[in-house]
Amino acid sequence: MNPTTNNQPVNEPNFEGEEMKVPSSMQAVAPQPTNASLVSGPILILLFAILLALLGGIYYWYTILMSQPIVAPATRPTAEMNNEPESTTAEARTGATDVVSTSDELDAIQADIESTRFDDIDDGFTAVENELGGALEATDTPPTQ
Repeated sequence: MNPTTNNQPVNEPNFEGEEMKVPSSMQAVAPQPTNASLVSGPILILLFAILLALLGGIYYWYTILMSQPIVAPATRPTAEMNNEPESTTAEARTGATDVVSTSDELDAIQADIESTRFDDIDDGFTAVENELGGALEATDTPPTQ
């Protein structure tokens, strides 16, 4: 059955026995390759350089931290560091005050209280009051013009 268009029969071409010829003026053009990746080469190189710089900075910071020795703070500053006058017998008095019995008997506790000397406490309080009083007077006085 022959297909018809507008009620006219269409004749199919018959190429049997004929030689096929390629046109000489026709040029074949190769298709351009499309870049399928989202990131191109220069961007990858830039990201790699930034990553190397970041890792180098972290390594440098780590070496600086590890090269500094860790110094433990002193437990008690010396008299020169505090700039406080101390009597020569202060340590002896402190040592004598700290000697107490470990017993929880009433007689032992009473003996510890009786052996503690409170005679020098007034001298210590007077020195502290004089020092604090001088500091308060210095802050209460108005500035002179």
